[in-house]
Amino acid sequence: MTALRTHLLGAAALLAAGSLLAGCSTSVRADTPQSSPPAGAGGYPMVVASCGKDFTYAKAPSRVVLGNYRTLKTLTALGVGSAVTGVVLGPDDQGKPPASLPAGVTVVSPAVIPAREPVIAAKPDLFLSFNEAQLVGQGTLSYSDLAGIGANAYVMGGYCAAPSSNRSIETVYTDVSNLGAIFGVAARATELNDQLRQRVAAAKASLNGSTATVAFLKVVGGKVYAIGGYPAAAYAEALGLRNQFADLPTPFAELNTEQALAMTPDIVFVNYVGDERAAIAELATALPQLTAVHQGRVYGANEDLAQGSGVGIIDGLEQIAASVQTANRG
Repeated sequence: MTALRTHLLGAAALLAAGSLLAGCSTSVRADTPQSSPPAGAGGYPMVVASCGKDFTYAKAPSRVVLGNYRTLKTLTALGVGSAVTGVVLGPDDQGKPPASLPAGVTVVSPAVIPAREPVIAAKPDLFLSFNEAQLVGQGTLSYSDLAGIGANAYVMGGYCAAPSSNRSIETVYTDVSNLGAIFGVAARATELNDQLRQRVAAAKASLNGSTATVAFLKVVGGKVYAIGGYPAAAYAEALGLRNQFADLPTPFAELNTEQALAMTPDIVFVNYVGDERAAIAELATALPQLTAVHQGRVYGANEDLAQGSGVGIIDGLEQIAASVQTANRG
């Protein structure tokens, strides 16, 4: 989890409760785990829920603005990447657009919490958010702004102001299924989910039954934070590993030195963007007495893979599995 995503989650808590009601049509709930949309979900009008709000789709979106450009990987895997016309840069992009951005796709906002004016000017019919805090509406983009131009919203990864407490790797499959329904490609979504499930099963099998205890940490400004929530918890559960912070009452929490040194994980993962070695070195500096540091059992967890949710979460899981294999061989 990035420091800014932590900040975003706090901002999301300011969102007022509310709902955009839709008329009678096929309905898919974003908060109900499922492997595929219900029968007939390819027909419109289609109602898909996100963060407790219902949105009606009269047709497949054709002008999509992504709250994080990394979500494009999932839409491309579904065969609908060409519907993306604009993106918002992520919390670690420092305002710089990626070199891989397709031709014709513009940066709508360099700020992760976009102002309302540039998004409205982009005329999206769907804003595909990576965190509901992007829709907080305190001088920035809001649900009402989108409704005013006839645009829908969907929040990837269940990163809502009031996130579900039981998010697992199933969250990925739910997102894929719901996007399949929204874009009218339910059959392709089912195929993609089958492929993703196979990848997860293969990653778990590669660990040969390992139940190592893993701890996910983040170092920000010399302070160490424990990460117990999604997607770290989903990685551990899906791979059959034990999560050091499974009982953490919040998704993340600052650890003091005493708490950190009392940990007994077999393997430590430190979240990073960009420079894995620097992140590992930063943790070693912050916690030089940690047993995993002495044993060389600290590995990176690439936040860049997971920021867009969807397929990227599975990419991240495979990276974790590969590092566990390396640690077990050592």
